[in-house]
Amino acid sequence: MKILVIGSGLIGVTTAYFLSCRGHSVTVVDRQEGPGRETSFANGALLHPSMPEPWNAPGCWRVLLGSLGRSDAALQLRLRVLPGLVGWGTAFLRNSTAVTFERNALSNLRLASYSLKVMHALGQQIDIQYGRVARGSLRIFRDPVALDRAVATANRRLSEGLAFRRLSGTEAVELEPALAPIESQLVGAVHYEADEIGDAYRFCVALADCARQRGVDFRFRTEITSLEVRLGRVTNVLSARERFVADRYIVAAGSYSAPLLRRAGIDLPVQPAKGYSVTIKTQQSGLSLATPLLDDQLHVAVVPLEGAIRVAGTAEFAGYNLELRAARIRNLLRLLKGVLPDASFDPASPQPWCGLRPMSVDGVPIIGFTPISNLLVNTGHGPLGWTMAAGSGQLIADHLSNHSFSIDPLPYAPSRFLSVA
Repeated sequence: MKILVIGSGLIGVTTAYFLSCRGHSVTVVDRQEGPGRETSFANGALLHPSMPEPWNAPGCWRVLLGSLGRSDAALQLRLRVLPGLVGWGTAFLRNSTAVTFERNALSNLRLASYSLKVMHALGQQIDIQYGRVARGSLRIFRDPVALDRAVATANRRLSEGLAFRRLSGTEAVELEPALAPIESQLVGAVHYEADEIGDAYRFCVALADCARQRGVDFRFRTEITSLEVRLGRVTNVLSARERFVADRYIVAAGSYSAPLLRRAGIDLPVQPAKGYSVTIKTQQSGLSLATPLLDDQLHVAVVPLEGAIRVAGTAEFAGYNLELRAARIRNLLRLLKGVLPDASFDPASPQPWCGLRPMSVDGVPIIGFTPISNLLVNTGHGPLGWTMAAGSGQLIADHLSNHSFSIDPLPYAPSRFLSVA
């Protein structure tokens, strides 16, 4: 089949690659100058099936209300976007009951674990370098109640293959000596052994090169402006300069999938959540960190990359605004000091970044056929796009290749809330 993929971030590139492996003729279009230039560019770098929980945990409304007006809140809600969030926000809260939240977390865990297996298989098939390190991740705790709760949750997920170890504060420092300055503050940690790290942008560029060698045609600097639909099928899609015709069309444009699909009469329940990160060259910081750290109390991740560390862990509902807010960046650097107080670096050296995470209304990705018969979607991964990318691309390829599914596709099916207007 001839397939058009809209979007060349992690989700679009993995989708295109696995479709090409099934013998399809694939074209990828993107408005940027190359692959992975938006939300995939400088994310948290963690492949972490260990933390699959959606953001709409029971009681999340208190967190959101408490964030109003606070630049240091881990998850912030901007007042000006409230009118546009009413419908989506109501459904978001409706999915925050304990039963629904746990069901959705398990759906995410299954896709994330499957995706990691696909990544391992991919690494055996092709030589793809992206700074992969498989030391697990270390989630540190200052509150014993929070530690007990995290361990109880992990125990419930043992049957799903989630491997972990509970550590004392001393054991956490033995695993990661960089924690020594805050050892007295730690009540313990959880070491999630299956987690990995890697540079998502490097992966995206490298896999796009592999896909190109397989015949995938990438069209950059090409923004799709409309999808033309007739008799329940997409007949073509248009950019400012070109018309594209295919047998199947896949929208994998992250947060921008929603406004694009709206033009075809589909109301996709996805909202952008702006995530921030700061990347610091380790030559300038005097840091030596081997294991990615997640601070449960400070809601921050500190991740070692090749020659750098990346700090991530703050997000806001601010619509499609991509302004880099100085207060949010200062807050990330303050949180870094809370985890690694001996870190020193030139204040001008950190490289700030922000990107729009596509948040589905129930916190679970939306993958598969839409009510328009030849149109599919692959988006809504929220903060887990890097973790779930390979599995999601493989799942779309299964949908289009009459292939038996390696994972149950129903929890991710668009039919759970989509209809054509």
